[in-house]
Amino acid sequence: MTKLNNPNYLIESVSHNLRADDDPNFWEAVLKVLADEFLRRYDHEAKNRKWIFVVGACAHWVRPHNSSWNAAGGFVYPEGYQNSLPELDWSALFSYQDQRWNLIEKLPGKKQRVYRISVPARSMRHKQAVVHTQWSASQDPVFYGFRNLDGSWKCVAASDGRLEGSVKIYEDMRHP
Repeated sequence: MTKLNNPNYLIESVSHNLRADDDPNFWEAVLKVLADEFLRRYDHEAKNRKWIFVVGACAHWVRPHNSSWNAAGGFVYPEGYQNSLPELDWSALFSYQDQRWNLIEKLPGKKQRVYRISVPARSMRHKQAVVHTQWSASQDPVFYGFRNLDGSWKCVAASDGRLEGSVKIYEDMRHP
């Protein structure tokens, strides 16, 4: 089922790639928040492009412990990647068209808008994590800070100031 009304389609499609030390609840929280961000942008921009959602795990952040991001109580600031993007251990590609998600094998031809999401691996070991995202049309990444609060992962910060209000909406949507 690739319909938008199946909110679990993305997590179901990537779950076979998760390792024993990857928290499926973390992945579910990440995918819900970032799919919503993707769809929000999709709704406000021209549809004459192919819209692609790329998500994958990164186990080897180059310099994660040398600096910090002070949002929402502080996080490790992921930086120092080769070619400026985190290297993904594995990834899944989805196209979005006609209100449907479709798992695809490779990037389609020209005129595409790509949203690339790098999720830290080994999330079972940690109580917080920063997810690196970047749109193909932008040089600037946006970071999302997640915390495991009382056994439930919540998005508590976004590095793009315009999105801070959105983060609160995400929390409210998941916990009415």
